[in-house]
Amino acid sequence: MAAQASCRPAPSRFFRFPVNNPTAMVVRTAMKIWCLGVLLPALSISTLVADEPAWKSELTAPAVGLHPHLAPTVLDFELSWNGTIDSGKLRIEFAPAAAKKPGVYIVRSSASSLGAAAALFPYKTSFWSELDPTTFRPKFFHSEETDQSESVSTDVRHFPDRVESRETTKDLKTGVAKTSDKVFTFAPVFDIFSAMLHIRSQNLNEGDKIALVVCPFKTPYLLRVTVKGREVHNGRDAIRLSVSMRKIDRKTLELKPYKKLKQDATLWLSDDADRVPIEFRASAFIGDVRATLKGNRKP
Repeated sequence: MAAQASCRPAPSRFFRFPVNNPTAMVVRTAMKIWCLGVLLPALSISTLVADEPAWKSELTAPAVGLHPHLAPTVLDFELSWNGTIDSGKLRIEFAPAAAKKPGVYIVRSSASSLGAAAALFPYKTSFWSELDPTTFRPKFFHSEETDQSESVSTDVRHFPDRVESRETTKDLKTGVAKTSDKVFTFAPVFDIFSAMLHIRSQNLNEGDKIALVVCPFKTPYLLRVTVKGREVHNGRDAIRLSVSMRKIDRKTLELKPYKKLKQDATLWLSDDADRVPIEFRASAFIGDVRATLKGNRKP
């Protein structure tokens, strides 16, 4: 897939839907920062780039850690915005039995607005990720997002030296669709679910710092993660992580501000064999957004 020029601007995915849709913002913020915010690859840039970026020296080694792999698991989260509890729901399934495919490890998720939030801001989404079953490196990612005015379909394909993405936006009233193709020449790059699985495998000792590059949809990011320590959170032993992020210019590899976050986000992982997310909190430009674990089961 070759990159194609587009006459329209390339807005952030955060503006792909109306900016006054808080439920959509909670889902995308949680999935983009919280899931992303835990990852770890060491990256090499293309030989086509003349000068290596200064931040390359920060990047962490990509080796899978020694922490036990996550067994097939279903996680259910409650989404909230500015204190409005139960404004949405999010489910993530690791290696679901009903979605097996030879030679790949499947992760899928679904999310939607609920109650009054659904009446004011209808929104639903589904993600599908295909990973290498040994290294948990991404091969293919697909997402579908729909609100009251448009739908967005995104395909991301990972290659040894690049990431190719195709995003199609359809106006639900007119039926008009627009497609945008992008190429990010950099490797290795992780998606949101491979990031989650990879980071939880690391030591995560207090003070550890992890820097990584991810391309969750069509925009690449540099994330910096710091292990703040162990504590009890929501009644469970937890590992507290601080997460910051910057956009990466796909052509120059220059870092650009990420203005949607007012300050570093916080993620708590369970301090046990599972190491699943307990809660994510971020102070975003729309206000306080949270995703809180409400269910954790092994089918």
